[in-house]
Amino acid sequence: MIKLFRTLIHFFIRARQFNNRCLRKFACEVKNKKILELGSGEKTEEMNYSYKRFFDNSNDFIQSDIVKEYGHKVIDATKIDYQNKFDIILCMNVLEHVFDFHKAIDNIYKALVSGGVAIITVPIFYPLHAEPNDYWRFTEYSLRKLLKKFSRIKIKRYGIRQYPFAYYIEAKK
Repeated sequence: MIKLFRTLIHFFIRARQFNNRCLRKFACEVKNKKILELGSGEKTEEMNYSYKRFFDNSNDFIQSDIVKEYGHKVIDATKIDYQNKFDIILCMNVLEHVFDFHKAIDNIYKALVSGGVAIITVPIFYPLHAEPNDYWRFTEYSLRKLLKKFSRIKIKRYGIRQYPFAYYIEAKK
């Protein structure tokens, strides 16, 4: 029943397709970069949550997740201690599951090289999922305040301004 409900939500809301279009456009010119993907997720027959497939093979792409059983490098965004290491960090549909999101954003910023880009996507109008670890929904205004350390913040919304379904953010260090 839950699987059917999830399929219907994805069919009607289409936020994942929006995120995919935005990221594909960004990724098409990215070559020879060091990329960290937070929350690569489980790969099943129905769904591949990782966005590695959007990037050229010349990139050094690290997939990670906090769930060891998914088979990726285990990295918790609130505990990473990288300094100026990555050109790009993907945090796609992860931030709403991180209780200490301030720490995660700070760590992402520190882990980026100067001029590096964090790609962040978050749902705003979306049902509870991955319970009990679905904590937050962010507005455009909260995202701008949370990402204020970044030199440039570009936010695209999916849906009308007053009732968005999701946000896609490119935040440059």
